[in-house]
Amino acid sequence: MHLKCLAVASLGAALAVTQLASAAPLTYDCQAHMTRVETIPPVAPGDTDPWQCPVPTAKSSTATHWTRNSLEYCRLTVNVYDEALRAARRMAARHHRHRWIVIMDADETVLDNSLFDREGDMCGKTYNDTEWDSWVHSDMARDVPGAAAFTQAVHRMGGLIAIVTNRISADDDISRQDLRRNGIWFDYEIGKTTVSDKVERWRGAVAALAHKFGGHPKAVMWIGDQITDLAVVDSHGRMLRAMTQKDAGTGIGTFEFVIPDAMYGNWMVNPAK
Repeated sequence: MHLKCLAVASLGAALAVTQLASAAPLTYDCQAHMTRVETIPPVAPGDTDPWQCPVPTAKSSTATHWTRNSLEYCRLTVNVYDEALRAARRMAARHHRHRWIVIMDADETVLDNSLFDREGDMCGKTYNDTEWDSWVHSDMARDVPGAAAFTQAVHRMGGLIAIVTNRISADDDISRQDLRRNGIWFDYEIGKTTVSDKVERWRGAVAALAHKFGGHPKAVMWIGDQITDLAVVDSHGRMLRAMTQKDAGTGIGTFEFVIPDAMYGNWMVNPAK
């Protein structure tokens, strides 16, 4: 009787893993994303360096227009999240609940700031921190295609989501509000303080989630829009450093995933040469 029950339990576990692995792919309405109309709010009182472009003098750059209006960008992004979800299902089958962590970047990975870039393009602006802070406080970032469904699926499968962003930590409350408003699930979020090194903050995220959920959860996946959002790991999966343009990109497509970002990135200032 005991062996029979054990066999039934084993069969049930095998069926559960099979169902998990064959779950439906992500769905996303790219046409709604491409044809959205966003109302630009008036400049906030006292904002001396606003993100808005009051008098456009130029067109949106090709990169920003592609990000905002092309089917190619939307489908590529959803497809990346689909591949990441397949990897997450494998992680769920290998690890106990709340024992595996997906580490994600925020901007252009789960939060879409292309409206900020469009406004800057049309006024011929170059990036500056004051305008960026004006944008962050506007609470107008949207979800990157596929990001919300992915994070919610990981949550249902028992994974933990850590959002480690280069937004300043003073804006953490706003960032968390943005994430929740867009349906992005997260178990931990941290911005940049005096510690800009993402590896140290990744390790801090793992420690914080261990304290929150108990046990010894392990970072097993990374998702970002820049190479430096991904980790170089050793043969035991331990984080060694952030990836650079000079690396081979080992792990990308397996347990590390890159969201396309033609608007800005490490590739612009740190070529592999």
